Amino acid sequence: MRLENYFRLQGELGFSGLFFATGSFGIVDGDGTYTLSEENGKKTYVYENASIRLCAEFETVGDVCIRRDRLVNLSERPVEINDLVSRFCLDGNRYDVYTQYNAWQHESSGGWQSLTTQIKAESCGMRGCDGAAPIMGFHHCYTQKNTVFHLLPNAQWQMVAKKFPRNEKELVVFEAGFNNIGLRLKVQPHETVELPTIIFYSAECQIDLDAYKLHSYYNKAYPRRQTPVLYNSWLHCFDNLDVDDLLAQADAARDMGFEAFMIDAGWFGKGENWAVSVGDWTENMVSGPCGRLAEISRRVRDRGMIFGLWFEPERAAGSSLAVAEHPDYYMVANNTCFLDFANPDAVTYMADIITSQIQKYSIGWVKFDFNASTPVDPSGCGFYRYLQGQRRFIEMLRERFPDLYITNCASGGYRMDLYQAQFTDSFWLSDNQGPLDGVDIVKGTLMRMPTACIERWNVQKYAYGFPRYGHKENVGVMFNCNNGTWDSIVAVDDSLAEGFLQGGPMGFSCDLVALPKEYARRWAEVIAEYKQNRDFYQKAVAYILVDTPSISVIQYTDEALTHSEIFVFTKTTRAYDLRVYPRVDTSASYRYEETSMAGVCIAEDGLLVSSLQDNSCQILKLTIEK
Repeated sequence: MRLENYFRLQGELGFSGLFFATGSFGIVDGDGTYTLSEENGKKTYVYENASIRLCAEFETVGDVCIRRDRLVNLSERPVEINDLVSRFCLDGNRYDVYTQYNAWQHESSGGWQSLTTQIKAESCGMRGCDGAAPIMGFHHCYTQKNTVFHLLPNAQWQMVAKKFPRNEKELVVFEAGFNNIGLRLKVQPHETVELPTIIFYSAECQIDLDAYKLHSYYNKAYPRRQTPVLYNSWLHCFDNLDVDDLLAQADAARDMGFEAFMIDAGWFGKGENWAVSVGDWTENMVSGPCGRLAEISRRVRDRGMIFGLWFEPERAAGSSLAVAEHPDYYMVANNTCFLDFANPDAVTYMADIITSQIQKYSIGWVKFDFNASTPVDPSGCGFYRYLQGQRRFIEMLRERFPDLYITNCASGGYRMDLYQAQFTDSFWLSDNQGPLDGVDIVKGTLMRMPTACIERWNVQKYAYGFPRYGHKENVGVMFNCNNGTWDSIVAVDDSLAEGFLQGGPMGFSCDLVALPKEYARRWAEVIAEYKQNRDFYQKAVAYILVDTPSISVIQYTDEALTHSEIFVFTKTTRAYDLRVYPRVDTSASYRYEETSMAGVCIAEDGLLVSSLQDNSCQILKLTIEK
């Protein structure tokens, strides 16, 4: 893609230049002069006035362009920023725009709308995906071409598509960067502020906006480590922790092939109500583990698994000892106490607390949750300095414990973004771990995240005594949780539950001990098969081939298209069959169902999937013949 197609250095105010910025330094709105330098394949455009320097660096890597912008205070006194966004100028005037709504149990819910006046997506708080996900796609209605922009939110952010009149014509711009709500960021003399990085590229496919291009870049730039097969206690028992039951779950997990075992919320505090002790990360001696946490850790490790614990380091109850002892480390907003990660002393304080628990209980896996937010940074920094501190907190733990595996969670997927993926291992996809909704959430998330980041969880329970047509006696049925609280359940074919777990980190959060023996054996086989395949998923890119309410098709493949795993998911459908058109190398021959097929024939004729069933999954495998 030609970079210069996306900006005009001079021209109409509001439509030219690479930035829009306001503050104590004045207004930057396309009316200045930019200088260009090129080095090591990067183009850098620089704008300066008496107070600031704005730099826009562009780098092309494979199919994607990366834009990294920064502001430098050139003066000897602080300057204040009130607006700061990167600008792109688009040709033509008719666009459809793709955005994603992001909320509890409804993560990555995308849709298209016509750009009539203005379309804005923004984070509604301190978490990167509060209310919206940082992706915006453009479909040019004249040319049928698409462009997609991904933002890596290192602050509270906004992405805005604008159409406005100029001289009886219509102009379109796209701006992305700091959210200006309450923004009054002080930049010290000679300090540099980094804007959110933007990854953008052209796309041929409107279904998934060529997400494989993002996956390919990100897999190389930030490779994932190998993911253990995970067990988490939360959706098995929530905070009702019974030590003997957990020990039995650990034994069952070992027998089925699990490699990591975590106790979620409820292990800490000083009484029955652990919620009033959030922030005090010490073992509960009255409820929950009752002083037996070290025993559980030993059992888990003796069974050859990694032991894990849940923490919420950024939040504290007002009644906690942490707030009483260190009130200067916390900020209060919306009646919630937040650890002030903009304070370096608070960062070190929390890193030391987590370190002590990791050492005490031999922890190899942590899940960092964040179940609160506030819409405006009280300091006026747009959470820029807060997120710098949060990243430093993770980096401090990485320096102390290089092998520590970190799951990123925030009430589900409120922090599931490319910035956080740079320094954490994988993401708790959603508190809605139902396989039907889960497939939709995975599809939406694949449009903006690599598959190796996205945890999939199996949450199910077997129940007896149900009548079934064609059976003289009542039968047992396997039910899957269909939301985040077990208030809704659904029965699906075993193939759907198994297929849903493929593609990325695999986890279970259910009663393993109560599984019928045939299910325990089958899941052990699925886990063993996954272990053989996980290196493939770790580096795979994904294509969404079909995206409808009743049928979804996802193809995972290596970049060279030498091997593909294609998952055909059905909900309630009246279709008997479906012809699928996977991405293939048209110059090669493939092995498919014990037959040889030319890639060009697969591309032209597709693969016929017959006998579709409701709530099920069929898996197609393609491998290039040598």
